[in-house]
Amino acid sequence: MIIHKPAGVAIPPALLAASASLNRDGWGLMGFDATGGLLLERNPRVDVAELLEAEQRYRDVEIVMHLRMLTRGSTHAANLHPLPVDEHSLLMHNGTVDGLDTPVCGRSDSWHLATSVLRPLLKRDPALIEQPAFTQLVELALGPQNRAVLLHAPSRRIHVFNRRHGAEIDGLWCSSTRWIDERHFAVPAAPQRQERSLLTEHLRFI
Repeated sequence: MIIHKPAGVAIPPALLAASASLNRDGWGLMGFDATGGLLLERNPRVDVAELLEAEQRYRDVEIVMHLRMLTRGSTHAANLHPLPVDEHSLLMHNGTVDGLDTPVCGRSDSWHLATSVLRPLLKRDPALIEQPAFTQLVELALGPQNRAVLLHAPSRRIHVFNRRHGAEIDGLWCSSTRWIDERHFAVPAAPQRQERSLLTEHLRFI
């Protein structure tokens, strides 16, 4: 789950709680402070209070937050987002990249996308990141089921891939509405059907 927050825009506490409810395998953020300096945090434990504190701390600047639901790879810290692409760029990814070779055991498909695909491309030509053709190529390769955000520190820019397949909510961009727990935050006319967490009183053990 990715949330892109422009400077001065608040993330509703209920939206953070709803995202944390279904994405429990670590969180991170990236962005730029008021002077253009890089902001970077990673945490293996999802705690709503910590998310709220971070959102308030960075309310006045542009940040991107990622809450992970483990699908491939392990809970190893190397799989926490944002993922380093090179010394200048960071990646956040939401989705599953079908057909991508993942030879390093325990590393996620997102990690392999950052290190095996994007890193050599940008190492060969760092200016690629600013070219519309590169954006189109990455979006075609990912397919509409994947969204990604790439931060480029030298240009102080944040690039969103497959933005049109996400959701605009209260001035924010979210990579998907599916993994926003409907019990905590219902999205009007959600483009993807929202999942709902189970209430403990509905569980029956045999």
